[in-house]
Order: sequence, then C-alpha cells, then structure tokens
Amino acid sequence: MTERIPPKKMATKIARQLKRYRVDYLYVKKVFQYVREILQLRTRRRRQRSLPDLLTEDELRRFYEAVWNAADPAHMVMLKLLVFTGLRNAELANVTLLDVDLKALKIRVDSGKGDNDRYVPIPPAFRGELTQYVAAQRAKRAVYLFETNRRDRYTTRWIRQIVKRYALEAGIEKRIYPHLFRHQLLTYLTQKGIVDAKIQLLSGHQDRQSLAIYQDMSLKDIEAEYRDAMRDFPIQ
Repeated sequence: MTERIPPKKMATKIARQLKRYRVDYLYVKKVFQYVREILQLRTRRRRQRSLPDLLTEDELRRFYEAVWNAADPAHMVMLKLLVFTGLRNAELANVTLLDVDLKALKIRVDSGKGDNDRYVPIPPAFRGELTQYVAAQRAKRAVYLFETNRRDRYTTRWIRQIVKRYALEAGIEKRIYPHLFRHQLLTYLTQKGIVDAKIQLLSGHQDRQSLAIYQDMSLKDIEAEYRDAMRDFPIQ
C-alpha cells in the first residue's frame, strides 16, 4: 500500500495543478465535491445533541417550594431571575445593582456571551419582591446583586451548588443546574407562540451573520408578549 502523503503536502500538490487553470472558489469547491463522490467519501454525521430533560410543572413547583421553605431572600430572588429571565449562570453572577431597572422592569446584561450587551424583562408580579431585595442590598452597600457575607460576588460554582442543594431537598432525581432554567423559559415562551426572532432578543443567541433580521427590533417588541405569557407560568 502506498504511504499517505501528509494532508498539507497533498494540498500543495493539488494547488499547483489548479493554479495552471486560473480557478475561482466555486470551481475548486465543485472539484472537491466530485472528488468526494468518486472516492465514495461520506461526511461524518454530526452527533445529535440530546435535548435537555426539562422540569415538569410538578418538579418546578417542588423546587420552588424547597427554596421558599428555606426562607433565604437571596436564593429566592436568584431562582426567580434564573427562571424568569433565562440568564446564563455567568451573566447572573455579574449583575450589579446598577444593572437593575425597577421602574422599567428590566435588567441590563453587560457583555453577555459573545460580548453582546442586552436587556431582559422581568414580570410585573416580581417587582415588589425584587425591590425589597435590592433595597436591602443597597443598605449593605453591595455592588453586585448577589454577594456573600464577605462582600464577594457569588461565583458560578456557588450558584450551581445552591441549585443542586435545593433540587436534592425537593427530592428531584434528575440533574438540575442553572442553565436548565434557561432552557425551561425559552421552551415555555416558544410554546406560547413567541417567535424565534423575538426570543433571540431575550436569550442573547445573536448570530452576527444574520443580525440584519433583528436590526429594527427592540426590547419593546417582545415585552408585552413576554408579560402576557408569564402570567400563566407555573410559579409566581
């Protein structure tokens, strides 16, 4: 059997041949398409991503009750923000008191994934509880929305541990983690008929190659639909 030539060396040899014909990108693409067909090469199937095992309404209520019974205001507010806003774990840890706009009912996410700043709305029913918590944090001269007694902000690891602890207390056997609540919210809003383009404003899943679709949208385009949908959410 003939020994394989290293890929880069083979590419160089092929390129030298093709240069003689002043080829363009589409021509080369077509050539290699035929090469794959002649050699009967098939592309590997992408491994299908498994869907997250979402919480049932009963499990979500049990989790909520476990947090409620613990009577820790920070944990209750943290849980509701995860559930109501779909914030990523790192985004939640970085929320400061200045990022919370209680009057406009929205939270600024500073340089989320992909360095895309955005705002996420919160349900009107959550305003009172969040207002009390923010006031208490301001009295402590906190900077971040969630801080330890040592005035350090919550780490993403600590948030994961808190979520896991309450899942165990609720008797939920499936794996529960902060990002699961993000899946939970986005799935719920999709089921309520809110279109992908509007959900993208909340989630921060912005593909820079298709930003033109969203350039005329603002958060106001989804706020009304979001608030209507959240009135029926299993927990309030």
